[in-house]
Amino acid sequence: MKAKTVSIPHNPESIDWAARVESILSGNAKLDKTPAGVPAIVSGISLAPAKRSGVVNVCDHATPSCIAACVLWFAGRTVTAAVRQAAIARTMLWHFQPDTFYARLRKELAAQERRAAREGSRSFVRLNTASDIDHGPDIPAAFPGTCMYDYTKDVDRVRRYVRGELPANYHVSLSVHEESTFADVADILQAGGNVVVVVDSYYWGPSRRYGTLPEHVCFVSPTGERITVESRDGDVADPRTPEFDGRGTAVCLRLKGQSKRTKERARESGFARPWSLGGKENSARFAFPPARGTLVVRLK
Repeated sequence: MKAKTVSIPHNPESIDWAARVESILSGNAKLDKTPAGVPAIVSGISLAPAKRSGVVNVCDHATPSCIAACVLWFAGRTVTAAVRQAAIARTMLWHFQPDTFYARLRKELAAQERRAAREGSRSFVRLNTASDIDHGPDIPAAFPGTCMYDYTKDVDRVRRYVRGELPANYHVSLSVHEESTFADVADILQAGGNVVVVVDSYYWGPSRRYGTLPEHVCFVSPTGERITVESRDGDVADPRTPEFDGRGTAVCLRLKGQSKRTKERARESGFARPWSLGGKENSARFAFPPARGTLVVRLK
């Protein structure tokens, strides 16, 4: 599916974005993947990643490669004009009318909790589906019946999480990227936090074919210091919490995207880590193959 271009108004500050936003919370194919055996409702806040809104950067810690290879802009339905326009509208509402944005978010969170109670399900919300914003502790604290989680490159936020300074129902995992340091990754893992690594393993969503992921990940410093931890398949389900991932683990995600060029840039930059056992020949259709071997990730 070819990515669609979207138009951004020249005077966004004068537009009633509330009228253009159907909902703050939404779903996608990844969010629809819930933990096995857990009746769950999973939704997320999908903004336009990085500077794609044309007005504000919602990913302050983004690197050029993750911007270029962002799965939330270059894969699946996110390449369609309708989905992109909706993400831009939410971003504009958050930026220009934050009071309205958060008031509506609170109403939708309350409605999701009521629905989960009726259905006998658990409520999960990913606060940043395609962004990396610190929404503060008030939202998670106000909805203890919803488990909230994030992938983030913000090391300070993850440090606050592992120190127990964030609400108990809010969990964050550190996204490892090409600028990550061994010291940061090792500190988070040793404190019981989890990290997320993009692995260059085969993935083709339309046919539901998945390549092998490593059983362990070994992080190596420039001086040769090492820390090896167990891995988890992050494509099986989206919620990232210690309940499902354990503590001190590396969650592996397969490299995704629409174009060969985008994937190649991700590989060349180091954003996606090479994995010798991740080729199509080691893939399975309609099933996630067993983990094999150890992935070595060299950090700064």
